[in-house]
Amino acid sequence: MSDQQLRLEIIASFADAYQNLGYSSLMGKIVALLLLSEEPLSLDDISERLDMSKGPISQIARRLKDNRIIERVWVKGERKDYYRASDDIFGEAFKNYMGSMRRNMQIAERYQILCREKCSDEFAGERMEEMRSFYELLEKHNRAFMKEWVLLHEEKFKQALA
Repeated sequence: MSDQQLRLEIIASFADAYQNLGYSSLMGKIVALLLLSEEPLSLDDISERLDMSKGPISQIARRLKDNRIIERVWVKGERKDYYRASDDIFGEAFKNYMGSMRRNMQIAERYQILCREKCSDEFAGERMEEMRSFYELLEKHNRAFMKEWVLLHEEKFKQALA
C-alpha cells in the first residue's frame, strides 16, 4: 500500500466515523486531512485534495475552528486563510464530547424535577434520575481522564523541548 493510498483510507475512515456520530462525513475528511498534514493548508488546498467545492469546506472549517479542533494560522507572504489541526486536537474533541454529556445531564436534571413537581409518572422520574446519575458518574470519570491526559500531554511537550 502506498503512502497516498493509506492517507486516502484514513480520510475515508474518518468520514465514516464522523457520519456514524451524526456529523458530516466532510467534517471527518477535513479533520483527517489536517491531522495528516505537516504543513497548514488553505481552503483551496483542502478543496483540491478532497475534490470538493470550497463553500461547504469553508463552513465546516469555521465550525471546526469554533470547536477548537482546527486552528487558523498565518503563513508568511500569504493572504489566504490557512488551517492546521490543533496541537491538542484529541483533548479538544474530548472536551466537546464532555460538553454533550453535560447537556444530557442537564436534560435529565430538568425533567427529573418536572416529573417530581408536576406529574405523577414515577417511572419517568426514576428513569430521569437514572440518566442523571449515569451522566454524573461519567462526568467524574471524564474529568479524571482529562487530568491524566493533560499531565501526559505536558510531559510529552517537555520532552520535545529537551
